[in-house]
Amino acid sequence: MIKQNGFSLLEVMLSVVIAGIALLGLAAAQLKSLQFANNSFNYTVSLVQGQNTLERIWPRLCELQTTNPALFTDVNFRTFLGPQTTDFQLTLPAAYADDMQITVSWADERMTDAAVNQISLNASYPTLPAGCI
Repeated sequence: MIKQNGFSLLEVMLSVVIAGIALLGLAAAQLKSLQFANNSFNYTVSLVQGQNTLERIWPRLCELQTTNPALFTDVNFRTFLGPQTTDFQLTLPAAYADDMQITVSWADERMTDAAVNQISLNASYPTLPAGCI
């Protein structure tokens, strides 16, 4: 009687196929993880851009509320309020309001849901007295 030692070729090939499928699954999971990490970075940067926009309104708040509300529709003022990079798009309301919502969005072809590629911030400014400085 012959005693067999080791593995047969079929067993080795089957284990290589199983290991290959497992490694492809891990690679796909890693790729998806990197996509979500990049989108998370864009989300964080867009939050900073949106907060900067809201902060840039404060120095001109008196003017916007009392003497020159049309300033909010001025192209140069809107450009000043906008993001400092071209990767992000700012959406402002048509006219100034003490309570308003702004949206910052970005393009990421890997994320198919448009709602994932934008943030919305709600701003609420106090009403200043007439003649404020």
